[in-house]
Amino acid sequence: MPLRSEHSGLKASVGLYEFEDGSCPAAEFLGALSSKDRQRVDSLFALIGERGSISNKEHFKKLEGTEGIFEFKRFQVRLLCFFAKGSPARLVITHGVIKKSDKHAKADIERALAIRKRFLGE
Repeated sequence: MPLRSEHSGLKASVGLYEFEDGSCPAAEFLGALSSKDRQRVDSLFALIGERGSISNKEHFKKLEGTEGIFEFKRFQVRLLCFFAKGSPARLVITHGVIKKSDKHAKADIERALAIRKRFLGE
């Protein structure tokens, strides 16, 4: 499955999932962010790229009750993703949302899970 490279570091790389038709919801979401929000997200990508992990659960965590779905968090900006095998580690961003409540919409989680299954060939 095609990925658009977003960031490459020593310990991990971040890619954006691209559908067969060339659409890339994560790229569209990132492109619509304010420059300040984009800088915040880029700093998280750089951190995970250089360290391979982010220990601050306020900025990166596994979503409870999901099979392998994580989220990057900066204020209300959320980017759903999963890990794919590779060396260095690869994070695949499925899409982004502006989240105003504590709970993710079920449709957003299901979308990320469907992309993960498709990407990993499950």
